[in-house]
Amino acid sequence: MRALLDLVLCEFQKLKRRKFITLTMGVACLFPLPVLFLALRQQQAFYMLFRMVFIFGEMLFLPCVLGVLSTIIFLTEDENDVLKNILTVPVSRTKIFLSKCIMLMILAIIYCLLELSASILFAFMIGNATNASSFILFSILSGVFIFTCSMPVVLFVITFGKNFTVSNIASFIYGVICFALAYLCTGPGGEVLLKSKIGVLPIVMVFRWYLGYFPLEERLEKFNLYVVPTTLMLGYILIFLAITVFIGILVYRKKEV
Repeated sequence: MRALLDLVLCEFQKLKRRKFITLTMGVACLFPLPVLFLALRQQQAFYMLFRMVFIFGEMLFLPCVLGVLSTIIFLTEDENDVLKNILTVPVSRTKIFLSKCIMLMILAIIYCLLELSASILFAFMIGNATNASSFILFSILSGVFIFTCSMPVVLFVITFGKNFTVSNIASFIYGVICFALAYLCTGPGGEVLLKSKIGVLPIVMVFRWYLGYFPLEERLEKFNLYVVPTTLMLGYILIFLAITVFIGILVYRKKEV
């Protein structure tokens, strides 16, 4: 366990010179600002403001970010025989893969918490403050859930990713598809999608969980039938995460160096 934690720390240290990380976290802090002005013009409550931040900042943007980060931390190993040199140290590939996944999950949680902090700060500045306790737990859980939903991108990168361009394009396509599926569930015919097999896809399950976390306005109350409670969601995510991590370990072990 100590060796795994040391590897996670090493992964963070390797990212110090990656400006993309700083830029991403900066965007997380600024993203709520235009959403806030939109919510204020419509005189919406804070939870409705944060709902829009979650939908666009976490369900759309975060999977894309995690995909790009996956490309950075996995494909850079192929440059200058980095992975080959790492494997000269008595550390298993399983631990190396797990350390990278843990780092991605931590970054996802930090991203979500930064979005929440910025949302609360901006709301406080204009006199729309709120109790943040329930939102903190939501942000931590959403970070874990969105990271888990992004694991297919990680599997794509370590299996088929040969260059940064292809992997990054695949990441953005995946992020847009995830957002589109969630968005379509609230539109006309959304109930039909939720009743179908699409309703059990990871990103749609996250969307169904999120619907039950905040009060729903009258036009959305029909979706209460499809809400997923937190306990069930945790079980679902743990199973999906275990399966994808297991597949990732198998693929990463066979990766040529």
